[in-house]
Order: sequence, then C-alpha cells, then structure tokens
Amino acid sequence: MATAAELANAITDLPEILLQFSNDPKTQMALLFPLCEYQVKVVETIAPLGQAENRLIKATAALCRRAAMKSLCKAISNWQADSWDEVVEVRRKVSNLLNNEILLATEDKNMSTVNALRALRVKVLEGLLDAAGDLPHLRTITRNNSLPALQLSQQLYADGNRATELIKRANPIHPAFMPTTLEVLSS
Repeated sequence: MATAAELANAITDLPEILLQFSNDPKTQMALLFPLCEYQVKVVETIAPLGQAENRLIKATAALCRRAAMKSLCKAISNWQADSWDEVVEVRRKVSNLLNNEILLATEDKNMSTVNALRALRVKVLEGLLDAAGDLPHLRTITRNNSLPALQLSQQLYADGNRATELIKRANPIHPAFMPTTLEVLSS
C-alpha cells in the first residue's frame, strides 16, 4: 500500500513523464491539456466519513490538475507558434484553465495556492503575449480551382519553398490538388 507522500509523488511525476514522450512542445501540450481539465464527481453526504472521503477525492483531483498545469506551462515556454492566431487560442485556453483552478483554490480557502496560480498565470500570459508579437495572422483564401501546392505557395508568397508549410496546414489528399479554401499565413 502506498503512502500519501508516494501517491503525491506519483501524481506529480506523471505529467513530467508525459513531457518526455515527445520533443515537440505542441504534442506535449496536446497530451497535457486534457489532464489540466480533470474533474471528479462526488456524491454529497452529511456523513463525516463520506465528507472526509469527498475532500480527499477533490484534493487528489486538484493535485492532478495542478501538476499537469505546471508541466503544461513548461511545454508552452518551449513552444514556437506558427501564427498569431495559434498563440491567441492557446493563451485563451491556458487563461481559462488557470482562472478555473484559481476559483477552485479560492473555494478551498487555499490562499498560498491562489497566489502561486495567479503569479503563474501572469508569467505565462505575458510570455504568450510576447511570443505573439511579430507572428503573422491566419487568413482564409478561396480559389476557383484546385492548384498544386508549389504553384499556390509561389502565388501567395513568391516562394515555392513554402509549399510544405501549405501542405502541412491544409493536409490535402495529394499536394497536387490543394483544397480550394484553406487557411494560410498572412506573410
């Protein structure tokens, strides 16, 4: 049987282990976002033993979320976004996650955690704001006919070397037949 300290260590180690599955911060973020949203359902009771059990379940879930948020913020600090729009979307998601966790910590009257989460939120959101600075925006283009990726990149950017970027973003069946409507970087 594991002790409380061993359980807590295992919970805090799990998100760090997930970080090691990939060197790509975007993949790391995709693995960690669901853990940051982990919620439990408890059956409310007036029995003292049931109330203690509910507190334990909620505290364990909070530890899981907070450990995942810590690792998520590490992944975000290494992330190189392609567009301003991606940064804004990640910033919105992280802000919502941290705000929700701050509210839960406030309900638990855990002010040291509230203050730590607020400081983390400020640092991460400022870092993302700085990262978004000079990145190009996404724009949607529509063509009358399907064009090859090489021709499309030459028309859009005067640079055929950016065809791989268009292929990655549009994920066409074949690069010679790009979709007629797709999102591209503005510059």
